[in-house]
Amino acid sequence: MTENETALALSLVKARLNRLDAALDDYLTARIGAAYEYLAGQGLHLDTDDNRDLMLVVDTAVYQYSNRDADKGVPEWLRHQIRQRWLMERGDQA
Repeated sequence: MTENETALALSLVKARLNRLDAALDDYLTARIGAAYEYLAGQGLHLDTDDNRDLMLVVDTAVYQYSNRDADKGVPEWLRHQIRQRWLMERGDQA
């Protein structure tokens, strides 16, 4: 992700978490990077200029932040989004 894309993702994550102060910016920026890497590790080639891909990174980062101490796995809605994005990418290559 470029610096501008990360900054945009940070503002979206902060809005979603209702944490508009700058106290967690470094942590949330690292969390966004980790979410991006997690999705890339799932086989996705993300284009964060595409709002759908950007929001997938944001949704993943927010989920990871909100559930960082929980044992449960990725929720169905997020697994479905990741799977749909993976299938969409595979369809484009066929």
